[in-house]
This record gives sequence, C-alpha cells and structure tokens, in this order.
Amino acid sequence: MSFWKSPTGKAITGNERDSFLQDFSVIPDGTMALASIKMCMIIEADATQYKEAERYIEVIYKLIDGEFKNREVKQKIKVFAGKPESIHRNLNMLKLLMTLCEFKPTHNEEPTESELGSLCDKIVGIKIGEWSIPTQDGGIIDGNNVREVHPSNNFECETGIKKEPAQSSPTKSHVDSAFSRNAKDGFKDLNDDIPF
Repeated sequence: MSFWKSPTGKAITGNERDSFLQDFSVIPDGTMALASIKMCMIIEADATQYKEAERYIEVIYKLIDGEFKNREVKQKIKVFAGKPESIHRNLNMLKLLMTLCEFKPTHNEEPTESELGSLCDKIVGIKIGEWSIPTQDGGIIDGNNVREVHPSNNFECETGIKKEPAQSSPTKSHVDSAFSRNAKDGFKDLNDDIPF
C-alpha cells in the first residue's frame, strides 16, 4: 500500500481546502445561504443539570454556497411540547419546510423517521441567527441556529453582521451600602464629625 493513499479513498491533492481544519467560529447573524438538508430526525434529549428532558425535530443543514460553504447549522423544531404559540409557530415551520421540499404527508399523525428522512438532500435557502448566553462562571457560550427557511429559486446569499456577545452581570466597583444608596445633597463626611 502506498504511503500517499488516503484511508478515505479520496485522492491526496495537496489543495488548501483538503489540508486545513474546518472553521468552527460562529457564523454572523443574518447570514443568508443555500443549504442542503443533511439530516432530519426526532431527537429525544435526556435531562441534564442545565435543562429538562425534551423531544424535538432536529434538522442539520450543510451550507452549499456563500462565504461559509460546507459549514453545518442546526435547527430545532419544537412541535411536541411548549407554549401553545410556540408549538403553533414550530408546526408552521415544519409544514413550510415540508412544502419547500415538495413533501406532502399522507396522514395527520406526527411524521415518522422515514418521512423526515425523505427531506434529506433537498436544497433550501436559510437565514442564520446567532445566539450567546452568559455562563455561571462568567464565560459565554455562543452558536448558530436557523431562523428562516426559503425557496432555493432566486435565493441570494449574503453574509450577515457579527452580534456583540451577551454580557454577564457587571461586577460592582464599590460596596453598595445605605450611605451610597441614600446619599443626599450636603451630606457631610463622617470623619468631619469626629472630635479627636
């Protein structure tokens, strides 16, 4: 076996795109890109110390055009539980995605894994959102989500603008006390009243 034979079976090219690791930085807010649906399935997420157990439909899109080509972005479509308005919006999102992918359900029950799988490899236009939340240790977790889906015909790719990360609660530069909260005009320094 040749040293220059890749275990993947792909040719060794020496091209930059084949040599570098993929960029995992957050995609700027409002970025519009054409994307292929890589995966669509029902997720049963277990409870953790940070969140309750949840069930939702997850769609993974692979960007096929634009500045962030080949990056992946996830979308959670929460149709099984939540506030009525949220379920209503998410059911509409799922229906829109199915319509854009030219899939028409044959029943009125929840979609099966097989039916969701039939959305794979379909191409749609997506608008990417950016999120960030402060952590308890003062750090920040950030990432992307899919905010909108659109028909791929005449869809124009465009790079969005990076949002400022969420700020954790500011630390106080001084100790809060009754004196600082209730300071009045003409308040004299207590040291002025000490007779010695």
